[in-house]
Amino acid sequence: MAKSAGKVEQNRQHRMRRFADASLHIVATEGLAALTMARLAEELDTVPSAVYRYFASKGALITAVQCDAIERLTASYGLIRTLSEDHFVELGLDEADTVVARLVLFGRWFCATADTHLEELRLLQMIMSERTHDLDPQGGFEVLPIAMVLLGQAAECLDAAEGIGLATPGESLERVIVWAAALGGVLETDSLARYVPELLGDGRLARRTNLDLLRGWGVPDDRLVAATQVVDDLATRGSLAPAAERAS
Repeated sequence: MAKSAGKVEQNRQHRMRRFADASLHIVATEGLAALTMARLAEELDTVPSAVYRYFASKGALITAVQCDAIERLTASYGLIRTLSEDHFVELGLDEADTVVARLVLFGRWFCATADTHLEELRLLQMIMSERTHDLDPQGGFEVLPIAMVLLGQAAECLDAAEGIGLATPGESLERVIVWAAALGGVLETDSLARYVPELLGDGRLARRTNLDLLRGWGVPDDRLVAATQVVDDLATRGSLAPAAERAS
């Protein structure tokens, strides 16, 4: 019986992942308003009642997709953090250089998600910019703890910089929210690259914005230059926003 129950749960999780993948695709290609139970059922060649077995409303669906998207992004950041720590040790960075390199890396990781996690990034951008949509009022209580795992890691990096005098005092979590919102907004402008290719495209403006924000929070420019070289070197070894493998 236990084995049978485990199989049922495994099938349920597989179905939920299919719903999440299809929902992300719909949002990224057609917009948040296009994500309805009927549209999701059509995408998966099933009936709306099958979707309602898992999600009571569109708001509940969006909440679940948000959680899934943030978990994917968090897993990606965890991978590059692990790889980067080995890289920093290999280079023999001291504490101050390591702290600043971690700051630069977070912003560069966020920029790189536009290449490897575009659907997840677009979902979050749309939700932050939409004034009205069918969000579950209780959904925030589910999403926030998951988001805090990711945002909290970036806030710890800022706190570490402040702790050794490499950043001015400030509310780190507030800064991280500004950080993510600013980079997400600037990344959107890459769609205009055909008109101003000398400025936009390939996340160039977002990477510049990343450094500008850190300078504004008091991180010394010479430290930022050195940290950027370290992160650039890391980027030659692979994506700064690697995709984590999902359990089958």
